[in-house]
Amino acid sequence: MMSLNQITEIDEIDEWEFLMWNIRAKSSGLPFNIWGGPPTGPQHGPRIKVQMDHREKFDHQHLAVVSLDGRVLVGQLNTADLVLVRRYIQLNKAALFDNWQEKTDCIELAHSLKRLGRA
Repeated sequence: MMSLNQITEIDEIDEWEFLMWNIRAKSSGLPFNIWGGPPTGPQHGPRIKVQMDHREKFDHQHLAVVSLDGRVLVGQLNTADLVLVRRYIQLNKAALFDNWQEKTDCIELAHSLKRLGRA
């Protein structure tokens, strides 16, 4: 059973964390995990969050944010990783944008996404 402290901690988690989806590297074809979700406010355009390391374990505390036009908005990615992220976005831009606009849910998104192949 949860304690009152645990329930309070859950209530304090950023709402976006409950709305976002995540995709492991093995599913996307990228060497890192990615996240996305619906808009969180008028200041946020369509974007994905990219785990800045290549660990298999999800780590949403160390993310770069990349817009769907390929600009790094927050954090840093090395050149090779940025090239891969941009290729993945181009391959899946329509599906990612539809999900950001809340036209699709995460199940529909998963069926629409294409795995990045080798260049």
